[in-house]
Amino acid sequence: MHTEAEAFLQRIRAYPDDDAQRLIFADWLDEEGDPRGRFVRVQLALSDLPAGAPERPALLSAERDLLAEHREAWEAPFRGLATGCVFRRGFVDEVKVEARQFLRAGHELFAASPVRHVHLLDVSDSLPAVLQSPYMGRLAALTIHAQHTGEPLARAAARSEHLAGLKRLALTRNRFGDDAVEHLARAPVLGNLEELDLSENEIGETGARALAASPHLANLRRLELRSNALGPAGAEALAGSDRLAALQRLGVSDNGVGLPRLLTLGRAHDLLRVPVLDLSANGLTAAGLQAILTRPPGEPAPVRLCELDLSFNPELGDAAPRLLAKCPHLSGLTALRLTNCAIGDDGVRALAGAAQLGRVAVLDLEANPVGDAGLRVFHDGPHWAALRSLTVPRIGPSLHMRQLLDLRFNRPRRA
Repeated sequence: MHTEAEAFLQRIRAYPDDDAQRLIFADWLDEEGDPRGRFVRVQLALSDLPAGAPERPALLSAERDLLAEHREAWEAPFRGLATGCVFRRGFVDEVKVEARQFLRAGHELFAASPVRHVHLLDVSDSLPAVLQSPYMGRLAALTIHAQHTGEPLARAAARSEHLAGLKRLALTRNRFGDDAVEHLARAPVLGNLEELDLSENEIGETGARALAASPHLANLRRLELRSNALGPAGAEALAGSDRLAALQRLGVSDNGVGLPRLLTLGRAHDLLRVPVLDLSANGLTAAGLQAILTRPPGEPAPVRLCELDLSFNPELGDAAPRLLAKCPHLSGLTALRLTNCAIGDDGVRALAGAAQLGRVAVLDLEANPVGDAGLRVFHDGPHWAALRSLTVPRIGPSLHMRQLLDLRFNRPRRA
């Protein structure tokens, strides 16, 4: 490596979140005629743009072209060290690496690029040593998936003083039970976490309550717990926790939230406190949904719900859209997903008359027994002016109806 280039890279490694250091390096690369300078600028520009920005297509095309031509050379320093390189903000930001390799060659890994996200592989023989490596302190995100190590992994993570800088932690499919989650909930070192993913484990109500009561997760914005066993009380405890006041998304898909106990809970409506709520594949019935949507008079906790996913709850049927259409607490809803909920034409007609859902911009009705009769009423109705993305079943509606719906609802909005 050119010694002058190395001086720039040292600054970037020392201040990995400072884009100014990357732009200074890009200027130098431009002067040297190195296309990496343009790549740094393109990716930095993309990182600042919203999804619908008109500049994105051209920048994405430039990014693809540069990677197609130069990826092999830019990934060369990682050969024999790591795989799965992902570039962000001009450099390899995310890699997959075996735990023993991380312990042996951590210095080489981080000398090659300001890596911020590591997927650790084959960790079982290296616990807890790998989580005690000082190089863990370089990371903003850590993923350990499908290692099936259970409570020892959670205990090692909770005891690692080097994880204090983590913003995102994913410990998915690791056979975590409630005891493992209790270790994490008691860990002050995880106090800076903004995203926690514990999907595909064996966490029950006790583990959910431990997370809800944790004094160390006040910064958490996203909590993913797909495919566990929280039950309705566990989901209610998380959604209603004052300790998780910053929570913006709660993913509790496939957790048995729709079990009969839901009807006996005193505060099922606390689920409405979470802005983005995934309740898909929970065996929800119309009675269960009504319990969630019914708030007692004078309830002080605000309704913050803006995105709701009820997909893959076929027990809901046409009752779900009727309940949603009549609920007075959903005026802030902007996205509603109802894939595979056994909703027919009568249900779609109910949605068509829901004036309070006028802010919904995304509606998904995929895999429901809906035909032209219901969709025509929906198309001709006076509401849903904000809708910009409508997904209807592939089988059922005619081509003519699909075209009518696309013309009204799926045309891109002008900036």
